[in-house]
Amino acid sequence: MKMLKKLLAIVLTGAMALTLLTACGGNAVRDKNIADALNDIAKAKGEKVTFTPRAKERELAKKIAELSEKERSKTKEDGNNKLPKKVMEILGLNKGGANEESCFVWYGAVFADEIGVTGQAYNVMNNILSKDAVNADKLEGEPADIRYIGTALDTLTIYGKQTTVRIIVVTAPVKSQESQNPGKA
Repeated sequence: MKMLKKLLAIVLTGAMALTLLTACGGNAVRDKNIADALNDIAKAKGEKVTFTPRAKERELAKKIAELSEKERSKTKEDGNNKLPKKVMEILGLNKGGANEESCFVWYGAVFADEIGVTGQAYNVMNNILSKDAVNADKLEGEPADIRYIGTALDTLTIYGKQTTVRIIVVTAPVKSQESQNPGKA
């Protein structure tokens, strides 16, 4: 009986240790975790925006992650935009695309290895969302307070080393004129 208790204690200790390890690194982080951390950061900064994970944005991020590294790094030749043509098409920002004139779109990649949810969310807030949306110059008005987010893991060669990154896509519809100017009809 004592031997069984000792064996059970060892097995349980091992199982608990494994559950702790599964929360480490970039692979265990989900869109909801990033959105929750972004909401906490926005609240701390006094910004009245809400981040919500959504399948549409997750699919966009996955499609971008499926592109080769070379396809993602080519810039448009006409100089109008710094994003590659294929990325523009996936994001619906190409001429006649679904998001070209109806939705603010932010896109980028952040390191995913060894920094956890808060580190990734901080990088999203400071390196992606602090900049104008990719198509901000084509839209009139401000982004709505609800921001939809989707992510996908990928690897990029950085300084000659394969590095895990999280592709981030954030969208926000344009605020209606009515909500921007209450009382004016």
